[in-house]
Amino acid sequence: MKWSISRAVSLTLIILLGSTSAIADNNPLSVGISKLSNLLVSPKNSAPAFVISLNHTTISSEITGRALKILAETGDYVKEGDKLASIDCRSYLLSKKQAEAGLKVAKTQLNYSEKQFKRNQRLLKTGIIPKENFEKAEAGKLTALADIQLKKASINSTKLAISRCHIYAPFSGQVTQKLVQKGQLVTSGTPLFKIMESGRIEIKADISFNHVDELDDSSSLTFVNGNKHLKVIIRSIIQHIDEATRTQEVRFAFEQKSGVSAGLSGRIEWSGTQRLLPAEYLIRRNSILGIMLAENIVEGIGTATFHQIIGAKEGLPARVSLPENTVVITKNRYNVKNGQSIKVR
Repeated sequence: MKWSISRAVSLTLIILLGSTSAIADNNPLSVGISKLSNLLVSPKNSAPAFVISLNHTTISSEITGRALKILAETGDYVKEGDKLASIDCRSYLLSKKQAEAGLKVAKTQLNYSEKQFKRNQRLLKTGIIPKENFEKAEAGKLTALADIQLKKASINSTKLAISRCHIYAPFSGQVTQKLVQKGQLVTSGTPLFKIMESGRIEIKADISFNHVDELDDSSSLTFVNGNKHLKVIIRSIIQHIDEATRTQEVRFAFEQKSGVSAGLSGRIEWSGTQRLLPAEYLIRRNSILGIMLAENIVEGIGTATFHQIIGAKEGLPARVSLPENTVVITKNRYNVKNGQSIKVR
């Protein structure tokens, strides 16, 4: 009798437990799912960038004189060879005339020295004069020749100075600053104008050295300024890491004519080469970050499994070492528990 009662109680407990399990199985938690491949993204990276001119130069005076004419103002666009200013050249013109007059005198002296040389050469052969007289005549001729070369060099020097009395644009561009005033006395080296060459611009950015290789492999480089998104390519990577900022300077060129001006600031944006899981899909279970997976799905019913993501950090995208066809619980992921029965929507 006692055995029968115990057996009956055991049978009742089994039935009750089975009923409870059946009830649990009949009420799985409804969830939404997605393949991991649909969730992974290539995160956007960016760095401050600036548009710079490849040729923004200061034009200085190469002679001393007073500025007589100023033919360009700040903001003017000039073409290569346009005259920008004129400097008083009268002292150099006078020096040229003096050098030319000196050349004529030197030529006259050479003519006389050559005659003396030829005469002494004949007299030396006849023995009428000593060799010393002949050598003096020869030295006089050589001195006259050297004096002519000196006068010619002086003339060329004054011509060069005169050619510098007019200041010309070395290339086509815009005058960004006028540094000279009419009537101002300038000397060699005095800055006169600053000119920025048109059309020759590129982008300069300092990129963290950890991202340089990733940047080099990226196929989606963009310069962003406000609503402008312009495609760029890497022109050069400076092979020097700044010790203070741990960055490398990278120069970019626009793929097409951009229409932007030097001095414009913006950002270089690029997509990372690694595909990461956005931080919003990470959940915390017992102080561990991971994702909830939907496994063993049969006719829409499966089991939720918590999978730890090694190295994951709160609020940051995470690298997931799982096949991309892995099924991830996306909706109701915060409520589902590890090992819980789920119903896939």
